[in-house]
Formats: sequence, structure tokens, C-alpha cells
Amino acid sequence: MKELQYADAGMDMKKYMLCLLKKIPLILAAAAFGALLGVLVNMAVRTVPESEREYRAFAKIYLDFAVDETGEVYQEYNGYTWNDLMATDPIQNLVMEGLPADYSREEVTVATEATILSDLRLLTVTITTHKAQRTDAILGATKQALEIYGEQAKEFIKIETIQTTEAALVTADSRTVQAMLVGLLIGLAISLLFVNLYYVMDDRILVAGDLRKVTDVSFCGYPSAADFFQKDYENHIAYLKERLGNVSICDVTQKESLSMERFKQLRMADGVVLTVPYGKMHGSYLSYVIEQFRTQDCNLCGIAVRDADQKFLRSYYGKME
Repeated sequence: MKELQYADAGMDMKKYMLCLLKKIPLILAAAAFGALLGVLVNMAVRTVPESEREYRAFAKIYLDFAVDETGEVYQEYNGYTWNDLMATDPIQNLVMEGLPADYSREEVTVATEATILSDLRLLTVTITTHKAQRTDAILGATKQALEIYGEQAKEFIKIETIQTTEAALVTADSRTVQAMLVGLLIGLAISLLFVNLYYVMDDRILVAGDLRKVTDVSFCGYPSAADFFQKDYENHIAYLKERLGNVSICDVTQKESLSMERFKQLRMADGVVLTVPYGKMHGSYLSYVIEQFRTQDCNLCGIAVRDADQKFLRSYYGKME
């Protein structure tokens, strides 16, 4: 009897691709599940607890500078000084006057950011807090305070608000499409990995090449398959009967062992042809069965694969009716 040498037998790529095609729905389902999982994880990561949510509003402030003693416009105000100036008493006191008593200086200072980008006359004030109502309130008080400050400070003719927004929720960076694609690729990769591992570990008997990994006993064909396979099988059996005489056909399964009475009958035959069920018997178990026949002194002269998938056989062998 031939020793099992699956590692040395190589991969039957045609059989592998045909088996893989049957797994396409499963692979696509795994990829779709991975994409959905990626979106859900992305949504979970982006979901911020209500107590930690931030609301932001901003105002565009126009600064109309006065001229100094030399006739030049005051230009010592820039983005850096304005950010500091907003926390000083002249403006901070005015802001606090426009707010209810439950607002603190520290809260207002932390919430306020004042920047000048390119035009020194255009100041952007941004207010960020954890509540929309408080954001709007601080922004309103800040605008009013700056307008009053513009009337009091000698450096300005006036300060006026030219644009303002209401508080809006600050959302995290959305990468839903990227998360979906990453999840899809991961699901696809994992499903292909498991399909390949399954194929490598799968030693079920499907075609003649699978039998070659187990035994050197002659392959007799596919009984109960398409007409051309059935005829080939019948021709092989007829030849064995002509050459050996009394040839017994023995159907074996992986679920039930042969009785001693059955072995006795098979020993009396001049030859025995085993038929194994297509896709329902593993090569390792078939090796065990063949060893049992050898122990029982049965003359095993052929093996056939019964109840085969005709569509698979046509695709595998490239033979059509």
C-alpha cells in the first residue's frame, strides 16, 4: 500500500480553483461583513459622549484703526497680542458684564480664541464650550465687549461685527469610506486565508488525483455519473472480470465499518472494487479502510468514486456531453 504523502503531492490548481469558485458567495459575504464592521467601528470611535461634545461658534470682527501722533495707523495689534488681549481686564471685564453670574473668567478665557490671519483689520473670534447655549452666550458678550472697547480705546475709531455664526457641534474627522474599504479588504483577506487553510487540510476524495495520494490501486472511474463516465466505469469492471473472474463491488462509507461476514464474502471473490462516496470520505480514512482489506486478505483490484457531482467533473476534465 502507498504511504500518504500529501505534502509531496503538490496542489491541484484546477481542483483548487473550482472549489474556490463554490466559496465565492461565502468570501463576498465575509468581505461585506468586514466592510460593515469597519463602518460600525468607525462610527463607535467617532461617537463622543454628550458630556464631552464641543460646540463652536465664531465671529468676524472689523477693526477700524485710528492714527497716532505721527499720523500713522496703529499696527501693534496682531494675532498673538489679540489672543492675550482678550484675557486682560479691559476686555474681560466688559465680557463678564454681559454674562450671567454662573460664568467664570477662567471658563471664558479657555473658551476664547482670537486670531488674525492676513488682514490686520480682520479679527476672528472663536468660542468653544461643551454646551451650545453657553457658546452663543460667550460669543454674544465678547462681540458686545469688543464694540464697547473700540469706542473706549484710543487706537480704534470703532470695532464692529461683520459676520457671526451660531454654535454648532464639532464633529470628528469622518473616514467612513476608508473604514469601509479597510474592513472589506480585511474581511476578504481573512476569508481567503481560511478558505486556503481549509483546502490545504481538506483531504476528501473528489477526483482520481486524490486517490493517487493514498494508494496505487487502479482507479476504475465514476459510477452513477454522466453517461461517458458511467460507460468508462463499466468497461473497466468488465475488463477486471475478464482478467480475474469473480469481481465483487463493495460500497464503503466513513460512517459504517464492514462486518466480519462481509469481509468473509469479499475474501472469496477473485477481486474487490471499492466504491467511495464523492466528497464524503477523507483520504486518511480511506487509507485505514485499505489497510483493513489488506489485513483481511482481500484482493483489492480497483477503486471508484460514486455519486460524483457531474457539473464539477465536466468542469474539471473539460468533457462535455
